[in-house]
Amino acid sequence: MAAALAVATPAMASEAGGGVYPNGAEGMLAGALPPKGLYYLGYLQYYEAGRFNDGDGNSGLLPDFKVKAEAVVTRVVWVTDKKFLGADYAMHVVVPVVNVDARIAGMSGNRSGVSDVTIDPIILGWHFRNGWHVITGLDINLPVGSYDRASIANFSRHYWNVEPIVAFAYYKKNLRLDVKMMYDINFKNTDAQINGFNPTGAGYRSGNEFHADYAASYAISPKVQLGFSGYYYKQTTGDHVDNAAAQLGIDAMHGFKGEAFAGGPSVRLGLGKVHLLTTWQHEFFANYRPQGDKFWIKAIIPIK
Repeated sequence: MAAALAVATPAMASEAGGGVYPNGAEGMLAGALPPKGLYYLGYLQYYEAGRFNDGDGNSGLLPDFKVKAEAVVTRVVWVTDKKFLGADYAMHVVVPVVNVDARIAGMSGNRSGVSDVTIDPIILGWHFRNGWHVITGLDINLPVGSYDRASIANFSRHYWNVEPIVAFAYYKKNLRLDVKMMYDINFKNTDAQINGFNPTGAGYRSGNEFHADYAASYAISPKVQLGFSGYYYKQTTGDHVDNAAAQLGIDAMHGFKGEAFAGGPSVRLGLGKVHLLTTWQHEFFANYRPQGDKFWIKAIIPIK
């Protein structure tokens, strides 16, 4: 079984400090498509951070910062019986429901509702005899979630995004390695959030982002797999705002280009055809982003 591609959950508080993809959502089983069939994947996520770091990883860039986010995510994956270029052909849709509580500099906000939806109509998965598996895809973020430009607790990004994806897995006896690499190409938010970085709410284009989820694990039995999983994130281009004064501030912070690394223990339990996965991920460092902890529970259930 595999939870192969992206899940969309909330951005964290400021426009420049979050992204479309919830880093770390996929670790174990991320690099190999399951057999043909229809699958339900359910995710429960909790994230909490009490600091927003500057470019050197020091806290305090946003004073009195705290964010908590809970998400319940439904993902449906259909692996067809069709082949293309020797690969299995699949597709998926992801629908998250999110609650966000945020506090910055004495201001607070809370919002709940359906966040942005992710679709991918063409997912290709190859399986090789030597234990290697490869997946490619192109996720598309649909900015349909509830959004309020004056709120500090938005969970919709309110802009379009496309995300090319390449995932690899190596399964050899009890050893399992998974890596899913993504590159986010972000479009402009023409109704941008009003905040300290963009006080007029001018059009805002978040920079493009490279990020990778990873997992290294060992199956101690056919039903139990133990490992370490997490993510690395690096923004590759700077943010751009359609306001000269605001752009000077962004440029002074080197384009507000974020970077982060996280990891922690993970467990998979096989219960017949159902797989349960849980992981805790601590963010060891973060630049121009919140720094905190995530906890995930995921269920993979074949429908037919």
